[in-house]
Amino acid sequence: MDTSQHNLRCGLCGQVVDARHEQNHEGPEVDAGRRVEHVVVELRGATAHCRAADDPSRTSRTGAAGLAEQLGIALPDLPGRHYTCWETPGQYGGVFRSGFKLV
Repeated sequence: MDTSQHNLRCGLCGQVVDARHEQNHEGPEVDAGRRVEHVVVELRGATAHCRAADDPSRTSRTGAAGLAEQLGIALPDLPGRHYTCWETPGQYGGVFRSGFKLV
């Protein structure tokens, strides 16, 4: 049995993904999100500047210390790192990011 599947977490709620969990997340809000790959372009002070790997025109900024913690790496190791996260559009604009993983 593949035990790696037991550690998968939902990008919407953070709970462990299993058959019962899938039943709780039926509906349009699940279809709205997707996993996106990003690269950390640079650090400016306490901010990490990132770019979507599939579309360099899509840029974002986030707290560098929080991103490093989410990825489980040291702050000085952020520049040049590729990671993925689950992106869900907010109801009134913006994007919610969760489920950060190193590539």
